[in-house]
Amino acid sequence: MNALPETPDLEVILRFLHRFADLMSNGSNSANLLHAATLLEANVRRADEAEAQLRQARLNCARLETQLAVLSQDGHVQVPISILRLAASQFLALARAFEKSGNVVSEAMCSASASTLERVLEPHSQAAVAVENRSARPPALLDSGTA
Repeated sequence: MNALPETPDLEVILRFLHRFADLMSNGSNSANLLHAATLLEANVRRADEAEAQLRQARLNCARLETQLAVLSQDGHVQVPISILRLAASQFLALARAFEKSGNVVSEAMCSASASTLERVLEPHSQAAVAVENRSARPPALLDSGTA
C-alpha cells in the first residue's frame, strides 16, 4: 500500500479536482469530482488522526515498558506481599475444595503452590513479628541519678 500523498501533492490534487469540476459545471461528473475531493480530504484527516493515535499509543507503550523495567530486576517482578498472601490463601482454599471433590492432582498442585508461597513469605512474616515485638516493649526506665 502506498503512503499518503504529501501535503503539497494533496493540495495540487484537490485543486485539480475542484477546477475540473468547475469546467464540467453541470452534470453528475462535476458532482462526482467534488464528492471525490471531499472524500479525499476526509480520508486524509482520518489518516492524520490515526497516525496521531498510533504515535500516542507507541508513547504509552514505551512509558509502560519503562515502568515495567523499573519493577523488573534480573527477570523478577516485584509484587506486594499482600498479593502473595492472598494468592497463598486462595491456593489453600482451592486445595481444600479439590480434596473434597476427590481431584488429587489439582489438590497436590494447589497445596504445593501454597506451600511455596508460604516459604517465600516466611522471612517477611518473621520480620513483621520482630518489628511488632520491638514496638510492644515497654520503654526503658531512666536511672533516677541521671536526670
